[in-house]
This record gives sequence, C-alpha cells and structure tokens, in this order.
Amino acid sequence: MNEVTAKLLHQYGALVAGFFLTSAAAAAALGLAFRKLRHAGALPYGQAPTIPFSSIELVTVSLFLISGVFFSAGTTLALIAVLLLVRFHRLNFDAYFGTNRLPVWKSLGAGFWIALAADLPLRLVAALGELLGKVFGVPAPPQPAVEIFVRTHNWPSLSLLLVFILVLAPLGEEVLFRGFLYVYLKNRLSRRSALIVTALLFAFLHFNWPTFLPLFLFGLLLGIAYEFSGSLLLSIAIHCWFNSFTTGLLLLAKFG
Repeated sequence: MNEVTAKLLHQYGALVAGFFLTSAAAAAALGLAFRKLRHAGALPYGQAPTIPFSSIELVTVSLFLISGVFFSAGTTLALIAVLLLVRFHRLNFDAYFGTNRLPVWKSLGAGFWIALAADLPLRLVAALGELLGKVFGVPAPPQPAVEIFVRTHNWPSLSLLLVFILVLAPLGEEVLFRGFLYVYLKNRLSRRSALIVTALLFAFLHFNWPTFLPLFLFGLLLGIAYEFSGSLLLSIAIHCWFNSFTTGLLLLAKFG
C-alpha cells in the first residue's frame, strides 16, 4: 500500500468506501443495461468509422510522436496531423468524433457511468499487480504523472497540470490510439486483434509495470465502447471521467 492510499484510507475511509460501493453498483447496473440493450438489438457492434489511413501516414504520425521526446510540440503536431488526415480522407469531424451518432451530453453522461463502473475493478487489478510484485520482490515504482502531481504545490502549475490530466491527455490519447492507430490496424487485422494490439501499446507507453494490466483492460474498454457507439467522443469522455476520479482522490490525499 503506497503513502497516498494509506492516507486516504486513514482520513477518508468512509468516503472512499462509499465511492467504491457506488462503483460496484454502477458496474452491476451497467452490466444489466448492456445485456438488455444487446438482447433488444439496440447495440450493434462495429459502429466505429472506417478510414483508409495508409502506412505512410502511420509512419508520419509516429515520427511526430517520437520527436516529442526531444521537443514538447511533437505530440501536438502528431495530434494535428491526425485531424488533418481525417479531413484529407473527406470525413467531417461530426462523423469522426461521433457527435452525429451520440450527442455531446449523452456521451458525457454515458462516459461518467462507464468510467464509474470501471473504476473499482481496475483498481482491484492494479492492487493485485502490486501484491504480486511484493510477493516476488519486484519494486513498484509510482506512476510518473502521479509523482509529479503529488510534488507540485504552487497553484498556477497545479492548474495547468489539472488541465493536462483531465482534458488534454484524454483527448490526445484517444485521438491517437482509438481514433488513429486502432482505425489503421482494423483495416489490416480483425477488430479483435486491432483492439488487443492498440490496448497493449496504450498500456506499454505509460511505462509503469504495476499499471500495465489495468491500463491494458482500460484500453480494451475504450476500444469496445468506441465500436459499440461509433463515438470517439464517448471514449474521450470515459477517459476524462476516469482521470477525474483518480485526480479527486489525489486531491483529497494532497490537501485533506
């Protein structure tokens, strides 16, 4: 158990327990609703758009991402490149982000529900990973983003960090992973294989072994939500809400 978790359980045990119980209830309700909608034929799979991204376009976006190691604008350029490629392939942004299928307010609401339902199961998987690491004597390094957040104390820097964690990171990661890489791969592989490969890369590129399995499962969830809804905005919303829950707990531990 790390220092942040220990502090939360000690000072806000009842609140944390209530949140996790709510997550469990949301997961049960989501499972029932999903089963009912699937039985009624209201949730056909395979709704994500097909865009003929080429291998040259994949290399171009990847080079922009790699350049982000050396200068901060690289990731932003990769994101801009993907959006330009979407327009190059004559797809409007309503169709790309899925707002023509699922209105913004519905994406935000459904995203909240799905993220809440996923929170407890993913935390349990992460805790199991840390426990196994201790059993086998493998140290569990903290997530770099969490470490930076905990060590940041001045409000201007903290505000910028919050904007990045809650908005920019989910938007950028979903456009790049689900909205580009997954779409590229599913043109060449089966949907299942494309989902798995994308989720593996999503987890690996966070460079933190204790969170690899939960992030892999989270990546699968985001891809599946994208295919069932045809809405990239829903995946972005799930990602935003999930980060918000984690950030809320970190804020409690930091300032409580």
